[in-house]
Amino acid sequence: METKKGIKIPDDLAERLRKSKTLKSAWDKLRPSCQRDYVKKIKNAPNEVKRKTKIERVIELTIDYAERHPEKYQN
Repeated sequence: METKKGIKIPDDLAERLRKSKTLKSAWDKLRPSCQRDYVKKIKNAPNEVKRKTKIERVIELTIDYAERHPEKYQN
């Protein structure tokens, strides 16, 4: 799985995105720069504990974005 700009999404985050259609939809609505920054944060985690914490935070931020911008989710 890749971001809008073709950056590989880490497998652990990609798995979470695949499991939740709501989360995947919210992720797809993020700006490419946000996707890139979130992937970078996860890849730069110094250890597995920090990596899991960062993934959870990225998920929180992604959901928060979707909640704050409902107009982007109306079709």
